[in-house]
Amino acid sequence: MAYVALYRSYRPQTFSEVVDQKAVVTTLQNAIVHNKVAHAYLFCGPRGTGKTTMAKIFAKALNCEHGPTPNPCMECEICKGITKGTIPDVIEIDAASNNGADDIRQLRDSVKYLPSVARYKVYIIDEVHMLSNAAFNALLKTLEEPPKYVIFILATTEPYKLPNTILSRCQRFDFQAITDDGLISRIKYVSEKENLKITDEAVKQIATSAEGGMRDALSLLDQVISYSTNNEITIDDVLQVSGNVSSLDLYNILFNLYNHNSVKALELLENLVEKGKEIPKIVSDLTIFLRDILIYKADSTLVNNQIFSNKELESFLKTINNSIIYKWLDILNNTNNQMRFSNQKRMFLDLAFLKMSDAKENEENKLLERLNMLEYTINNLETKIANSKVQQNVIKEVIDPKEILALHKQNEQKNNKPEVIVTDVYEEPTENVFQTDDGNISIKTINELLNASTKEEKEKFLKQWPILKIKYSDNVALNMLLNGQIVAACKEGLIVVLQDEGFCDRVMSYPNYIKVLEILQTIEESIKSFYVIPHNIWLDIRLDYKKKYDAGQTKPILDYRVIPVKLPVKPIISNDENNELEEKLKDIFGETLEIKEN
Repeated sequence: MAYVALYRSYRPQTFSEVVDQKAVVTTLQNAIVHNKVAHAYLFCGPRGTGKTTMAKIFAKALNCEHGPTPNPCMECEICKGITKGTIPDVIEIDAASNNGADDIRQLRDSVKYLPSVARYKVYIIDEVHMLSNAAFNALLKTLEEPPKYVIFILATTEPYKLPNTILSRCQRFDFQAITDDGLISRIKYVSEKENLKITDEAVKQIATSAEGGMRDALSLLDQVISYSTNNEITIDDVLQVSGNVSSLDLYNILFNLYNHNSVKALELLENLVEKGKEIPKIVSDLTIFLRDILIYKADSTLVNNQIFSNKELESFLKTINNSIIYKWLDILNNTNNQMRFSNQKRMFLDLAFLKMSDAKENEENKLLERLNMLEYTINNLETKIANSKVQQNVIKEVIDPKEILALHKQNEQKNNKPEVIVTDVYEEPTENVFQTDDGNISIKTINELLNASTKEEKEKFLKQWPILKIKYSDNVALNMLLNGQIVAACKEGLIVVLQDEGFCDRVMSYPNYIKVLEILQTIEESIKSFYVIPHNIWLDIRLDYKKKYDAGQTKPILDYRVIPVKLPVKPIISNDENNELEEKLKDIFGETLEIKEN
């Protein structure tokens, strides 16, 4: 007799043999016990989870000579005939090859005939989503009101492709992907029946590779049996047949990428390719391994992988930060999407490894940037608090300008300072005299840039704005700038208006300013600086500029006003302060923290 594949030889024949579909089994058995069998069922779920198998078992339970019974006897002629496929009243139809309206009309014509030997005529339509619209329409009426002796069981992996008119006429059962434990138990059972010696690691790897499909698991076991030349099937045999990469190889790649040794990581990749591993499979296995790492770090009991008992890997897991793993997953996901539309898959994975190697350094730079921003914010708050305490003892009033001049004269004679702060009175200067701004952006600078601005330069930046948003999506400060409005641009500078003063301060902080300026210089090499202004301040400046321009000034001179945005200043930290800051950071983040100086 010809060899029968394992997945066919060990297909469940009774409800008790079905793996991991308890809800479906219980519901169908109860329907039989309580005589509430429906006329149409829809079995949907991933491939290899037992949909067609369950349909045949259900047909046996309904037609068994000792039934209907929730446990078919498997000894009567009906049960044996359904198992062998010789009972004419259990009709299995492949909708992929019989998907036309004429095929369904033939089925509809055969429905009116009584069953020949069984109690029910059971129509099992597999891959029902492949039927054409005309075929679905031809099936509707029969599916809704079939004869009492007819039962339809529709099976599909893609239920969303079925019309709602079909879905509403069926009782739907969703089959779940089989768990690794369920697959492992079944593989061990089959191995014992076949007198096979197989290691636990090999069994687990087969279960993992099957991705929840029992048919895939047993088919892979069949292949491994044919491939293996040893007395015992090992994990290496499974990896060779399945094309998967071992967890140890994946760990070695990630370890070298984390330590910026991209050359070694690329050598390991080359070795895997020489062994016949496919690039998409390597990307997939890396993604799954990183997912397992995240789960293991959250709860070690949730991951059943012996590689995590490796002491070197445990040390590595304590060192690596979750944010770097998330960054790596983003890189691999983007790489996977890019590879779908290209034949140069190896090139994309090489570039991904180089990016992953730089990810740790980028994260450290971001941390230092956040620390600098935090220090700047704290200093700002301390200054504001100190100023508010001083101003609590000062009376603020709005006085007539003539009284202010008189008060100044009196105080000059007495050589005393006035105790009154004037907030609502401002006398327009008669000349272009710009006062010192105490580290803030100067109105004089803004005035000069407005007068030097050209339409061409402004349009150059506007065209590049959307490109920068996509290219530097992870740069927070740049994205704040990109969300603003370009109001003036020349070859040496740029003015952008932002909604909030806090956004302005953050963009103009030294580390952010330097990085953003470097990016802007890719658009205009000669640009030396850029400035951001709060929206409310810009409204006053624009009104003043327009008023004077309309009055005939070709290059208007703006009135003096304070722009409450600090210019970027490089922080200076003494050695003692630097050592103290480093000790505090290590107390917070642990001894593994490395601080690099630019």
